[in-house]
Amino acid sequence: MSQQQAIFVKTTFQSSFHTESYTTILKTIQALFGDIKMDDTLPKAEQRGHYDLFLIDGAKNNWHDLIPADLICLAKQYSIVVFNVDKENVCEKNLLLNHINGVFYKSDEPEDIFKGLVRVSAGELWFTRKVISQAFNDILAVAASFNNLSDNIELKQDDYAHLTKREKSVIHLIAQGASNNAIADKLNISDHTVKTHLYSAFKKTNSRNRIELANWAQRYISVLLPMSK
Repeated sequence: MSQQQAIFVKTTFQSSFHTESYTTILKTIQALFGDIKMDDTLPKAEQRGHYDLFLIDGAKNNWHDLIPADLICLAKQYSIVVFNVDKENVCEKNLLLNHINGVFYKSDEPEDIFKGLVRVSAGELWFTRKVISQAFNDILAVAASFNNLSDNIELKQDDYAHLTKREKSVIHLIAQGASNNAIADKLNISDHTVKTHLYSAFKKTNSRNRIELANWAQRYISVLLPMSK
C-alpha cells in the first residue's frame, strides 16, 4: 500500500483519545497512511476528493436502524469505514447496503484493525462473510429498485417543488435522527413551529410518520435535496 495515501478521520470531542480502541486506530493509520487529517466536521465538497478513505467515529451514536443522510451521501462517492462503535449500536447489513466499506468495533483487536484497513485501502469490504452472504439477496433487491428509481424521482418532483426552504431544513435534520427539540434549537424556532413544518412535510411527501419521512429523505435527498456544502 502506498505511503502517500490520504485519510480523513471525522472524530468527535465526546470520544476519549486516550481509550485503548482510539489509540489503536491512531497508531494504525499512522503506520499505513502518509497524509492524515482529523476534524470533527467533514471537509468541504471540493476538498473531499483529496482523500482515499474516510474514517467516521461513531462513538455514542445509534445507527442500528437509521444511518444519517449525510453519511449515506458521502458513502455513495467515497470509501468510508465506521469505527469506535459498540456492536449493539450498528447493523452491519444496513451499513453494507448503504455503501459503507466496513466497520471497526471498540472491542476489535489491533491486528484485526490493521488487516481491515489494509484490505479496505485495497478496495475490499471489511464485513463478516456471514453478513455479506445474508445481504446478497437484499443487494439484488435494492439494485432492482434502483433500476426504476429515475421514474420514481420524476414522480416526486412536485413534492420537492412544493417544499419550503424551512421544510427542507427540517427534513434534513429528521433524516439524521434529530428530535423536535434539537430541530427547534438548530433552526432557532419553537417546538410548535417544528411540528407545523413536520406535518406539512408529512403531507407533501406522503409520509405517515417521522420514520417514513426519514426513509423518504434518505432515498431521495441526494437527488432532490442535496446536502449543504
